Amino acid sequence: MNIEFLQNKFKNAEFINLEGGYNHKTILIKGTEPLVVAKIFEKNSIEAKTENNVLTHLNNLSISPKIYDNFEDNSNIYIIMEYIQGINGQKYLDNGDINRSKEIYKQLGFILSKKIHSIKHIGGHSNIPFIELGNYNLNNLEFLTKEIKQKIKHILKIKTEDEITLVHGDFGSHNTILSDDFMRIIDWEWAGWGKPELDIAWIIWFLHLHYPNYCNELSKIFIDEYLSHKNIEINKNVIKKYSLYKVINILLKAIELDEKIKTEWIRRLEWTLDYDFNIFI
Repeated sequence: MNIEFLQNKFKNAEFINLEGGYNHKTILIKGTEPLVVAKIFEKNSIEAKTENNVLTHLNNLSISPKIYDNFEDNSNIYIIMEYIQGINGQKYLDNGDINRSKEIYKQLGFILSKKIHSIKHIGGHSNIPFIELGNYNLNNLEFLTKEIKQKIKHILKIKTEDEITLVHGDFGSHNTILSDDFMRIIDWEWAGWGKPELDIAWIIWFLHLHYPNYCNELSKIFIDEYLSHKNIEINKNVIKKYSLYKVINILLKAIELDEKIKTEWIRRLEWTLDYDFNIFI
């Protein structure tokens, strides 16, 4: 990616590539005060507009990076935001630090219930998108069997509560930055107004898929903390429904990607259908 546009904006700065996500690149702009990062998306990216609008909405709540500016050139959209210095929360789990991970998942339960899902949609804020559960077309997944499609349709019909709140869309330790005295939630490009069960299910799904040795204990810590602040029904059917919705939407996006990626998400879909999320409740 050509960063000449940024170089013209930030004279005499040093540009350092940071880890990015699926659909963006992140660059630390060293030499500014305070330090900032540029998150770079392709032009007309819906995710870029979502992140910009959500971060603007959260700008004074100290749960996400502060946003300072946004602009675009002929090819890209640039979001300039606060640089959060710290450690990605998932690294503690990857390193087997279970005690620190317990603290992290308790904090995640608190932040999600008290700071994010407490923000309800009450008119206005139309620049933040709605996350519609029916926004999928199984006919585009022609490689799935008829039996699997029927199972999916049956699970997605499960009734849940009607509350609409702000949801992150990819909530979990992998999207946190931690220091000794704070946790910040990053990467809001999949956020929107939606069912809070989406975030709850996704963090549990992520734990059970990737960390089977710790998933039950950490899931319980997270759920117990969340429910101590917010009354909502959580059971295995709710978790499966909303996990399945997320996997389907990622798989629909993965159709045009590398065959290996698509094959892996088909495996995850089948795993989600077969997995018993009741084991920790």
